[in-house]
Amino acid sequence: MTIAAFAGGADGTATTAPSPGPARDGLAVWIEQGCGSCHTFAPAGSTAPIGPDLEVARVGMSREDVTRAIVAPPANGPMPEDFATRISPPDLERLVDFVVGAE
Repeated sequence: MTIAAFAGGADGTATTAPSPGPARDGLAVWIEQGCGSCHTFAPAGSTAPIGPDLEVARVGMSREDVTRAIVAPPANGPMPEDFATRISPPDLERLVDFVVGAE
């Protein structure tokens, strides 16, 4: 499954494609941040083998747990440590909503 997250702008730069709702917004953030290059997550159509499979890892996790795992990952994991500064607060909320609520 291929998902187009960007459309070319008039000047050749990438622009974010419009999205129809919150889940789609979260998917757009997922794509923009490159989450699918490390994580397997069926709702996003990603099958990367580096990070944990989020279908399994998110079970029993609260919204706060998922947020913490993104912005303050455990030191022993391969998760980038700069997401707290790289993702805007609204985009972080959209991403967490997507991960927690996707089916």
